[in-house]
Amino acid sequence: MSNILKQAAQQNRQAWDSFRRQRDEGVVAKHVDVAAEILAGETCLSPEQRSLAGNVAGKRLLDLGCGDGFELLEWARLGADVVGVDNSPRQIATAQRAADTLRVSCQLVVADLLQLPSDLLQGDFDLVFSAWVTAWIGDLDQWFHLVNLALKPGGIFVLSGGHPFSIFINDVQSHEGVHTSYMEVGPFVQESTADDWNPAGDQLTTIQWALRLARLLRPSHNLVCASLICLR
Repeated sequence: MSNILKQAAQQNRQAWDSFRRQRDEGVVAKHVDVAAEILAGETCLSPEQRSLAGNVAGKRLLDLGCGDGFELLEWARLGADVVGVDNSPRQIATAQRAADTLRVSCQLVVADLLQLPSDLLQGDFDLVFSAWVTAWIGDLDQWFHLVNLALKPGGIFVLSGGHPFSIFINDVQSHEGVHTSYMEVGPFVQESTADDWNPAGDQLTTIQWALRLARLLRPSHNLVCASLICLR
Protein backbone atom coordinates (compact mmCIF):
# COMPACT_ATOMS: atom_id res chain seq x y z
CA MET A 1 0.00 0.00 0.00
CA SER A 2 1.33 3.44 -0.91
CA ASN A 3 2.56 5.90 1.69
CA ILE A 4 -0.34 8.30 1.07
CA LEU A 5 -2.86 5.50 1.69
CA LYS A 6 -1.09 4.48 4.90
CA GLN A 7 -0.97 8.11 6.01
CA ALA A 8 -4.66 8.54 5.18
CA ALA A 9 -5.62 5.48 7.23
CA GLN A 10 -3.68 6.76 10.23
CA GLN A 11 -4.85 10.38 10.05
CA ASN A 12 -8.48 9.50 9.38
CA ARG A 13 -8.48 6.97 12.22
CA GLN A 14 -7.28 9.65 14.63
CA ALA A 15 -9.90 12.08 13.34
CA TRP A 16 -12.79 9.64 13.70
CA ASP A 17 -11.61 8.62 17.15
CA SER A 18 -11.78 12.30 18.08
CA PHE A 19 -15.20 12.82 16.46
CA ARG A 20 -16.52 9.78 18.32
CA ARG A 21 -15.01 10.89 21.65
CA GLN A 22 -16.77 14.23 21.35
CA ARG A 23 -20.06 12.44 20.68
CA ASP A 24 -19.51 10.14 23.66
CA GLU A 25 -18.94 13.22 25.81
CA GLY A 26 -22.14 14.81 24.49
CA VAL A 27 -20.25 17.71 22.92
CA VAL A 28 -21.72 16.70 19.56
CA ALA A 29 -25.40 15.81 19.78
CA LYS A 30 -25.37 13.12 17.08
CA HIS A 31 -25.68 9.41 17.84
CA VAL A 32 -24.62 9.96 21.42
CA ASP A 33 -26.51 6.81 22.46
CA VAL A 34 -27.07 4.61 19.42
CA ALA A 35 -29.05 1.92 21.25
CA ALA A 36 -31.42 4.44 22.82
CA GLU A 37 -32.06 6.10 19.48
CA ILE A 38 -32.82 2.76 17.82
CA LEU A 39 -35.16 1.77 20.66
CA ALA A 40 -36.89 5.14 20.26
CA GLY A 41 -37.68 4.23 16.64
CA GLU A 42 -35.06 6.32 14.89
CA THR A 43 -33.50 4.90 11.74
CA CYS A 44 -30.52 5.53 9.50
CA LEU A 45 -31.53 3.05 6.81
CA SER A 46 -33.67 4.58 4.09
CA PRO A 47 -36.59 2.77 2.42
CA GLU A 48 -34.51 2.72 -0.76
CA GLN A 49 -31.61 0.96 0.95
CA ARG A 50 -33.93 -1.65 2.42
CA SER A 51 -35.58 -2.18 -0.95
CA LEU A 52 -32.24 -2.65 -2.70
CA ALA A 53 -31.08 -5.14 -0.09
CA GLY A 54 -34.33 -7.08 -0.07
CA ASN A 55 -35.20 -9.50 2.71
CA VAL A 56 -32.00 -9.87 4.74
CA ALA A 57 -33.33 -12.36 7.29
CA GLY A 58 -30.89 -15.26 7.60
CA LYS A 59 -28.38 -13.68 5.21
CA ARG A 60 -24.75 -12.86 5.94
CA LEU A 61 -24.15 -9.12 5.63
CA LEU A 62 -20.82 -7.25 5.70
CA ASP A 63 -20.99 -3.54 6.56
CA LEU A 64 -17.84 -1.76 5.38
CA GLY A 65 -17.31 1.47 7.28
CA CYS A 66 -19.93 0.59 9.89
CA GLY A 67 -18.93 3.48 12.16
CA ASP A 68 -20.97 3.53 15.38
CA GLY A 69 -23.01 0.57 14.15
CA PHE A 70 -26.36 2.29 13.64
CA GLU A 71 -27.16 0.76 10.24
CA LEU A 72 -25.37 -2.47 11.12
CA LEU A 73 -27.61 -3.01 14.14
CA GLU A 74 -30.70 -2.14 12.14
CA TRP A 75 -29.75 -4.88 9.65
CA ALA A 76 -29.20 -7.27 12.55
CA ARG A 77 -32.61 -6.47 14.02
CA LEU A 78 -34.06 -7.30 10.59
CA GLY A 79 -32.57 -10.78 10.92
CA ALA A 80 -29.23 -10.50 9.14
CA ASP A 81 -26.06 -12.21 10.39
CA VAL A 82 -23.85 -9.12 10.46
CA VAL A 83 -20.15 -8.31 10.42
CA GLY A 84 -19.05 -4.68 10.70
CA VAL A 85 -15.66 -3.22 9.83
CA ASP A 86 -14.38 0.22 10.67
CA ASN A 87 -11.00 1.95 10.86
CA SER A 88 -11.79 3.67 14.18
CA PRO A 89 -11.45 1.68 17.41
CA ARG A 90 -13.67 4.19 19.23
CA GLN A 91 -16.43 3.80 16.67
CA ILE A 92 -16.24 0.01 16.96
CA ALA A 93 -16.34 0.27 20.77
CA THR A 94 -19.49 2.38 20.49
CA ALA A 95 -21.06 -0.15 18.14
CA GLN A 96 -20.25 -2.96 20.57
CA ARG A 97 -21.81 -1.09 23.50
CA ALA A 98 -24.98 -0.54 21.49
CA ALA A 99 -25.07 -4.19 20.41
CA ASP A 100 -24.70 -5.31 24.02
CA THR A 101 -27.51 -3.00 25.14
CA LEU A 102 -29.79 -4.22 22.36
CA ARG A 103 -28.72 -7.83 22.94
CA VAL A 104 -27.87 -8.13 19.27
CA SER A 105 -25.22 -10.55 18.07
CA CYS A 106 -22.64 -9.16 15.66
CA GLN A 107 -18.96 -9.46 14.78
CA LEU A 108 -17.04 -6.20 14.85
CA VAL A 109 -13.60 -5.74 13.33
CA VAL A 110 -11.13 -2.84 13.49
CA ALA A 111 -9.38 -2.69 10.12
CA ASP A 112 -8.47 -0.37 7.28
CA LEU A 113 -11.03 -0.87 4.51
CA LEU A 114 -8.21 -1.46 2.01
CA GLN A 115 -6.64 -4.15 4.19
CA LEU A 116 -9.51 -6.42 5.19
CA PRO A 117 -8.74 -9.61 7.14
CA SER A 118 -8.46 -12.67 4.94
CA ASP A 119 -11.29 -14.48 6.76
CA LEU A 120 -13.71 -11.85 5.41
CA LEU A 121 -12.60 -12.46 1.83
CA GLN A 122 -13.72 -16.06 1.38
CA GLY A 123 -16.89 -15.39 -0.64
CA ASP A 124 -19.19 -15.99 2.35
CA PHE A 125 -21.43 -12.91 2.24
CA ASP A 126 -24.82 -12.61 0.57
CA LEU A 127 -24.67 -8.83 0.81
CA VAL A 128 -22.03 -6.14 1.27
CA PHE A 129 -23.34 -2.78 2.41
CA SER A 130 -21.47 0.53 2.60
CA ALA A 131 -22.85 4.02 3.23
CA TRP A 132 -21.08 7.37 2.97
CA VAL A 133 -17.65 5.76 2.83
CA THR A 134 -16.23 6.25 -0.68
CA ALA A 135 -14.72 9.67 0.15
CA TRP A 136 -12.35 7.84 2.51
CA ILE A 137 -11.25 5.25 -0.09
CA GLY A 138 -8.03 6.12 -1.91
CA ASP A 139 -7.87 3.03 -4.16
CA LEU A 140 -11.32 2.26 -5.48
CA ASP A 141 -10.19 -0.62 -7.71
CA GLN A 142 -8.58 -2.41 -4.77
CA TRP A 143 -11.60 -1.79 -2.56
CA PHE A 144 -14.06 -3.13 -5.14
CA HIS A 145 -11.77 -6.12 -5.65
CA LEU A 146 -12.01 -6.87 -1.91
CA VAL A 147 -15.80 -6.46 -2.03
CA ASN A 148 -15.88 -8.97 -4.88
CA LEU A 149 -13.82 -11.44 -2.85
CA ALA A 150 -16.17 -11.06 0.12
CA LEU A 151 -19.36 -11.72 -1.84
CA LYS A 152 -20.87 -15.06 -2.69
CA PRO A 153 -21.48 -15.68 -6.42
CA GLY A 154 -24.57 -13.64 -7.20
CA GLY A 155 -24.21 -11.59 -4.02
CA ILE A 156 -25.19 -7.94 -4.00
CA PHE A 157 -23.21 -4.81 -3.13
CA VAL A 158 -25.44 -1.98 -1.86
CA LEU A 159 -23.44 1.24 -2.05
CA SER A 160 -24.91 4.55 -0.97
CA GLY A 161 -23.73 8.08 -0.52
CA GLY A 162 -23.88 11.59 -1.88
CA HIS A 163 -23.92 12.24 -5.61
CA PRO A 164 -20.34 13.34 -6.47
CA PHE A 165 -21.53 16.37 -8.44
CA SER A 166 -23.84 17.49 -5.64
CA ILE A 167 -20.97 17.25 -3.14
CA PHE A 168 -18.75 19.33 -5.43
CA ILE A 169 -21.44 22.02 -5.87
CA ASN A 170 -22.01 22.19 -2.10
CA ASP A 171 -18.28 22.72 -1.56
CA VAL A 172 -18.13 25.50 -4.13
CA GLN A 173 -21.21 27.26 -2.77
CA SER A 174 -20.08 27.03 0.84
CA HIS A 175 -16.57 28.33 0.03
CA GLU A 176 -15.33 25.84 2.61
CA GLY A 177 -14.42 22.89 0.41
CA VAL A 178 -11.12 22.07 -1.23
CA HIS A 179 -12.55 21.03 -4.60
CA THR A 180 -11.93 23.60 -7.32
CA SER A 181 -12.92 21.30 -10.19
CA TYR A 182 -15.24 18.32 -10.52
CA MET A 183 -12.46 16.57 -12.42
CA GLU A 184 -10.08 16.69 -9.45
CA VAL A 185 -10.12 13.48 -7.42
CA GLY A 186 -7.56 14.19 -4.68
CA PRO A 187 -6.17 13.24 -2.30
CA PHE A 188 -7.41 16.33 -0.49
CA VAL A 189 -5.70 17.02 2.82
CA GLN A 190 -7.70 19.15 5.24
CA GLU A 191 -6.69 20.54 8.59
CA SER A 192 -9.70 20.47 10.88
CA THR A 193 -10.83 23.56 12.76
CA ALA A 194 -13.53 23.98 15.38
CA ASP A 195 -16.85 23.26 13.64
CA ASP A 196 -20.01 21.17 14.07
CA TRP A 197 -17.97 17.96 13.84
CA ASN A 198 -15.11 19.13 16.03
CA PRO A 199 -16.36 21.76 18.50
CA ALA A 200 -13.53 20.86 20.89
CA GLY A 201 -11.11 22.22 18.27
CA ASP A 202 -8.85 19.15 18.27
CA GLN A 203 -5.91 19.44 15.90
CA LEU A 204 -6.93 16.94 13.25
CA THR A 205 -5.98 16.15 9.67
CA THR A 206 -8.27 14.26 7.30
CA ILE A 207 -7.46 12.91 3.84
CA GLN A 208 -10.31 12.33 1.42
CA TRP A 209 -10.97 11.68 -2.25
CA ALA A 210 -13.66 13.03 -4.59
CA LEU A 211 -14.70 10.22 -6.92
CA ARG A 212 -16.61 11.01 -10.09
CA LEU A 213 -19.85 9.17 -10.84
CA ALA A 214 -18.43 7.41 -13.89
CA ARG A 215 -15.54 6.17 -11.78
CA LEU A 216 -17.91 4.66 -9.24
CA LEU A 217 -20.15 2.89 -11.73
CA ARG A 218 -17.86 1.69 -14.50
CA PRO A 219 -18.55 -1.94 -15.59
CA SER A 220 -14.95 -3.10 -15.09
CA HIS A 221 -15.52 -3.37 -11.35
CA ASN A 222 -17.19 -6.72 -12.14
CA LEU A 223 -19.73 -6.41 -9.35
CA VAL A 224 -23.46 -6.86 -9.11
CA CYS A 225 -23.98 -3.45 -7.55
CA ALA A 226 -27.37 -2.25 -6.36
CA SER A 227 -26.18 1.34 -6.18
CA LEU A 228 -28.02 4.14 -4.43
CA ILE A 229 -26.66 7.63 -5.05
CA CYS A 230 -28.41 10.15 -2.83
CA LEU A 231 -28.88 13.56 -4.36
CA ARG A 232 -28.13 16.13 -1.65
